[in-house]
Amino acid sequence: MESPPVAGTATTSASLPLAWNTAAAVLAAGVASTLHRIRRGEGALLAVNLSLIVHQGLSLPRSLAQALVSVLALGLMYAFNDLYDAPTDSNNPKKDQALIATYLEHRRVCALSIFVLKLLTLVISFAALGVPATVALTAVMLVNVLYSTRLKGVPVIDVAWCGLWGALFAAIVGAPPALLVLVGLMTSVCHLYQALDDRVADAANGITTTAVQSRVLSRNVLCALTLLLFAVLRVPFGDAWALTAFTPLVLFFTADNPRTGWLLTKVYFGVAWIHLLGIDRATG
Repeated sequence: MESPPVAGTATTSASLPLAWNTAAAVLAAGVASTLHRIRRGEGALLAVNLSLIVHQGLSLPRSLAQALVSVLALGLMYAFNDLYDAPTDSNNPKKDQALIATYLEHRRVCALSIFVLKLLTLVISFAALGVPATVALTAVMLVNVLYSTRLKGVPVIDVAWCGLWGALFAAIVGAPPALLVLVGLMTSVCHLYQALDDRVADAANGITTTAVQSRVLSRNVLCALTLLLFAVLRVPFGDAWALTAFTPLVLFFTADNPRTGWLLTKVYFGVAWIHLLGIDRATG
C-alpha cells in the first residue's frame, strides 16, 4: 500500500509557484513604476545625477557606485509613491492601472520588499560611497515618505518639500551647494506643473495640492520660484541670460495645457543645466 501523503505537503508544493508568482509580480511592479514615469517624461533627477557623475570625472568604481545608488534610490522612491497612492490612483486614468492593480493585490508584500531594498541600498551606499552620501540618501528617503504620507496635500509646502527632495537626491553624488539650490528650484517648478496636470484627479480624491487650492496660488508660487531661479542664475549666466529663468512663468500663461508647459520647461532646464556644467568645467 502506498503511504498517505503527509499533511501539508500538497499545500506547501502548491504554494511555491504562488510565492514565485507573487515575487515576480512585486519585482515587475517596482521596475514598472520607474519605467512608467520615464515614459511620461519624468526621471529628470536621475539625468541630473548621471550628468554630475560624468562631470566630476571620478574613478570608474566610484562613478558606477554613485550611478547604482542613484538608480536604486529613485526607483524605490517611485515604487513607494505608487504603492502608497494606489487606492486613489485607481481613479486616475493617467496612471498605469495594471501596475496599480498589482500594488493593491500584493500591498503588504510590496511594502516589505521596498523596505528591505531601501536598507540594502543604504548598505551599498555606506560601503561604496561613505557617510556623506549615505546621510543624503537616508534624508531623501525620509523626505519621500513624509511627502507621500503627510505633505502631498498641504498647499505650498508640497512644492517646497519636493524641492528639498530634489536637492537631497543630487547631494547623494556630492553636488556643490550652489547646484543643490538650483536642482531644488528646478524640481519645485517641475512638480508644480505636474500638480497642475493632475489637478482634476487630485481634487476628486480630496488631495489639496497647491494646484488644487487655486490657480492664483499656483501662479504666485511659480513667480517666487522663478525669481529665485533668476537670482541663482545671475552669477554664472549674467543678468541678461538669467532673465530666461522666467521661461516657466511665461509658459504658465501661454502653454495650451500644464503638460505642455511642463515638458517645455524641462527642455529649458535641460539646456540651462548643460550650459551651466559647461561653464563650471571651463572655469574649473
